[in-house]
Amino acid sequence: MLVQSLSKTLKSDDRFWDLAPGAAVAEVYKDDRSVSSTGNGLLEVLELVIGKDAQNLVTLRADQKVIFLPLNGKVRINGFGKVIAAGEVVVFDSSEDQEVAVLNVLADADADVLVITFNKKITENSYRINQLDLEIRNKLNFVDTGFNFPGFIGVFDARKQGRYILKDQNNGIFGMVINGVFEFQNSLVENRDAILIWDLEELTFEALSENAIILFFEIPE
Repeated sequence: MLVQSLSKTLKSDDRFWDLAPGAAVAEVYKDDRSVSSTGNGLLEVLELVIGKDAQNLVTLRADQKVIFLPLNGKVRINGFGKVIAAGEVVVFDSSEDQEVAVLNVLADADADVLVITFNKKITENSYRINQLDLEIRNKLNFVDTGFNFPGFIGVFDARKQGRYILKDQNNGIFGMVINGVFEFQNSLVENRDAILIWDLEELTFEALSENAIILFFEIPE
């Protein structure tokens, strides 16, 4: 029997889009606690829609880990030579305050990028590019291997189910549906909705549409 967990759904329809020069920014999630109970964990999730041939500046603070995850389009991060598209992520470990430029390299289409920020003690600045194998369906891919708080993304066919046993039973789950519809732990989560779930040992989910894309992180409460 499925045990109902505490949860809160963050509906995409309720988001406010802040218009910046060349871009629109929506806050998907923000930890409003002045001090985290652990000193680590998920701080903020933003969605950036960057206009044609435009850029947006993202401010990083010291002791932050930031993941840039393109959803649509192609971008160049901080002037690096490689163009990043869906199926790739850029991870910054920031030991000092800095600004990162996200440039939409396309002249005929917008770019859509998730920016996921964690609090984490960082000893030196670094960045890396991770490849995600999204061609294999109904399988979870690590967003960033070796991270203390595991994160996964996957593409699922309709009615395919999945389960994930938490690494730390004191943690919760932040999940987001990138495309389609899922049932998370008996809660309906639709396209671009997010959800927070607590008090669970195992996450269960089911895709309710074709080509459904799920993203989730195990996070300290």
